[in-house]
Amino acid sequence: MKSFGEYNKKEIDPVSLQESVDPDSVQLLLGLSEYNLELADTPDKISKGLSGKNNIPRKSGMLFVMPEEKRHDFWMKDCLTDMDTIFMNGEGKIVNMHRMIAESPRQQFESRHQYENRLRLYSSEEPAKYVIEIPPGDITRLGLGVGKTVDIPI
Repeated sequence: MKSFGEYNKKEIDPVSLQESVDPDSVQLLLGLSEYNLELADTPDKISKGLSGKNNIPRKSGMLFVMPEEKRHDFWMKDCLTDMDTIFMNGEGKIVNMHRMIAESPRQQFESRHQYENRLRLYSSEEPAKYVIEIPPGDITRLGLGVGKTVDIPI
């Protein structure tokens, strides 16, 4: 299983987006709602994710473009708010979803290694190429489910 930190050791091919889209964000239709998602398509952006954010504003979040379509495990390292996570394969088909719960912060007595080892892992279970993180409760509100497809404009 890989942690976000391990993605810093890999190069990711640049993602080609539609010319009209800001290279640092992408517009996606989830259910009947349009979301403006930050794009995480480099090792540094993937590693950082939404860590350090106190909340995720409505109709926003992050779209991760993973370097390989395979099983991925996410964690809540340094994340300060709960979030919903959607794992999708290369065709945009939802293969797994989770409500990820913010972990208690690293304690003074904990080494970085001890802290990271106690964090829960949230797995795609199946190969995934894309991952979306959105505000907590949005998966239910939007009526999303495993097997449904999200149109990824990449």
